[in-house]
Amino acid sequence: MQKILFVITKDDIGGAQKYVRELAECLDPQKFQASVLTGGSKGARFLSNSIRPHFLFVNDILALLELFLVFRREKPDIVHLNSSKAGVIGSIAAKLARVPRVIFTAHGWVFNPDNNLSWLRKRFYILLHKIAAHFQDSIISVSDYDFQLAVRHRIASRKKLATIYNGIAPVNFIGKAEARRILGKLTGAQADDKKIWVGSIGRLVAEKDYETLLEAAALIPNALFVIIGSGYELPKLKAKIKKLSLEGRCLIVEQLAPAAPYLKAFDIFLLTSIKEGLPYTMLEAMAADVPLVVTRIGGMTEIVQGRGLVMPPREPEEIARAIKYYLENPDEAKKFAAAAKQFLNDKLTLSRMVQETERVYLA
Repeated sequence: MQKILFVITKDDIGGAQKYVRELAECLDPQKFQASVLTGGSKGARFLSNSIRPHFLFVNDILALLELFLVFRREKPDIVHLNSSKAGVIGSIAAKLARVPRVIFTAHGWVFNPDNNLSWLRKRFYILLHKIAAHFQDSIISVSDYDFQLAVRHRIASRKKLATIYNGIAPVNFIGKAEARRILGKLTGAQADDKKIWVGSIGRLVAEKDYETLLEAAALIPNALFVIIGSGYELPKLKAKIKKLSLEGRCLIVEQLAPAAPYLKAFDIFLLTSIKEGLPYTMLEAMAADVPLVVTRIGGMTEIVQGRGLVMPPREPEEIARAIKYYLENPDEAKKFAAAAKQFLNDKLTLSRMVQETERVYLA
């Protein structure tokens, strides 16, 4: 039996955390024994940058030592690293601890060209990942976009790279009327079945670019916009809602988890991100038969193209144009939603993701 230790930078709620949890729970118990180490107060303390202010890479040096000691103590057969910091530091620590096999999953490369980073910082991250790749036996990309990005920047040889799409298990959705009633109770919105609801789910962080969503909402006066999520950008987004006079038309629901069961409340699902790998919320919206509008970022394009509307990032007018297209062409919206759900059932299941990942472990 192979002993696998998953390592992830942060212990918050997000796609990478969901990926790790579901893999750890669903691996074949006859072949694998899985455990999870997260950055944070209950895990790898220094992996989550606990020392402030950050100075001379002190957190990184301490995190490397911390992980090295954990790997020496636990003696895993495989270390599976997730997120950039864990991927870089964990790779070096694992090889120093003589872990037999090191796997890294890139949940959207941090140096993707649409991410809000300077040219110098992007080059720095590319260099770090090139160094880390020397200590990694396999690198999993969650989309072909990320695979090609790794090839383009020569992160590693092609033989080290693999694309394995994220996958989801069946979701128990709440019916449209009931989901709207519950969300309406939480936000004060009227659960009106005749009103168009445009929804989004995700952490309230800069990478999700909810400011563009709000600017698009200002151009669609006949719809209600609902964001389900929590995060550090909440005060900024509340101020933006007030500035754009969107009170009562754009609502934020905090601390609602799991959020996926409420997806049928929405007539349109919207993601305006500037950094993504392959977001689980998008896959869950596909399962809920909700038409998609997403930005041309990460793996979203290759999944949604021909099965939804893909628009340029940071352009609220284009986002608004896509929403209006659905409102004016409801039959087309239904066709897109049906095609997306069929693709999900064929290609984006949790069982497929687990099986393909197990093959990487055993290669």
